[in-house]
Amino acid sequence: MTKVALEAVGAVRRRLAVEIPAGDVAAEIERAYDQLRRKARVPGFRQGRAPRSVLERLFGDQVRADVFGRLVSESYVEALREQNIEPVGQPEIVTERAEPGEPLRYSATVEVRPSVVAAGYTGLAVERPRHTINDDDVSAFIERMRHSQARLVPIADRGTVRRGDIATIDYEAHIGTRLVGRGEQRRVEVGGEPTDGPGAHLDGAEIGAPVTFDVDYPADHDNAELAGQRVAFRVVVSALAARELPELDDAFAKHAADCESVADLRRKVREELEAAAARDAESSVRSSLIARLVGAHDFEVPEAMVERRTEALIDEVLDGLGQRRPPASREDAVRARLRSELHDRARDQVKATLVLEAIAAQEHLEVDDAEIEGRIDRLAESAGKSRERVRALYQDAGARAGLRSRLLQERAIELVVARAAIADTGGSGVAGVPGNG
Repeated sequence: MTKVALEAVGAVRRRLAVEIPAGDVAAEIERAYDQLRRKARVPGFRQGRAPRSVLERLFGDQVRADVFGRLVSESYVEALREQNIEPVGQPEIVTERAEPGEPLRYSATVEVRPSVVAAGYTGLAVERPRHTINDDDVSAFIERMRHSQARLVPIADRGTVRRGDIATIDYEAHIGTRLVGRGEQRRVEVGGEPTDGPGAHLDGAEIGAPVTFDVDYPADHDNAELAGQRVAFRVVVSALAARELPELDDAFAKHAADCESVADLRRKVREELEAAAARDAESSVRSSLIARLVGAHDFEVPEAMVERRTEALIDEVLDGLGQRRPPASREDAVRARLRSELHDRARDQVKATLVLEAIAAQEHLEVDDAEIEGRIDRLAESAGKSRERVRALYQDAGARAGLRSRLLQERAIELVVARAAIADTGGSGVAGVPGNG
């Protein structure tokens, strides 16, 4: 009978010492040789007639490796079940004895979820930033709407670039001798955003004359390949145009937002900005409360969970780059840098998850199947053409369990918000409102 001893090695590590009896090992080796004898083709012997001694000489190392590997794999799963251990990562297995005629002994060290007792999550004091939307905010938003629907009028009587022009350019970008970007017939606003883009360096350029300049990108730039690098640009302007804005009249209000008048448009924009500001305020409250919870609970976090979350964050960053994603030849180096930068954020996110799960358990919060189905329906509808793929994903038990966990965490933070001491702070403007600049 296999023997299993369990030892706690720190708060989130468990060591299983496993011993498989010599008789069981010998029986498995004998069974392996019987199977091998029936299949092996050994010169000088009819198939199925090769003696054990010959098979041992020819295949002994491989047979023992296969048998020991299978015994470890099978007994490890059984030991986890017997000891009621749920690992959060892959085991560290150390073979201590593996000889024919002897018991097979090994140890398996695994990480487990910590036992978290949530405390102090009632009455947390946080501020809710209340941003008052004013007429200037509404006007600025409508102005951006006008810019988004502007018509470009070619400039034919001038060959020198001026600030505010829309320039059509061809460009190349290099880091050293390595090409990191190229574009043809791209339109950029001269002197506009982004300030580290080609458009910021073209004021005074002549059509058809190459312009060269260097850009030093900050270490936290959102393009991981360019972050912290000096990039050399060569740009040629081929054409100029001026942006002609539509008149701010009732026709524009109807076309841009299906409003009957400019006054209706202003009311609609104000409502949308106020709703966005309210959402941002509530998001700020939740972020502050989660940060408070993370800081107030001191426990060891399994590194396997942190590593998984770090890799997920890295994938989010790289996927968000779209066409600016670094080439495969550079991706490993970029991932290594991001792994270092995102590790602490990932640890805090895992810690927040564990605290919120503890709150949900202590408060006996539940999520029923109907809620899960409702969330899946909303996710599928928002996925558009990919809705059926989303539904298929959540047929998997693991995906549904993950969704249930996320919904429980949402329920837990809602409870913390409801019990928090929230002080509204005033202020004008739309700081934090998407699209405001």
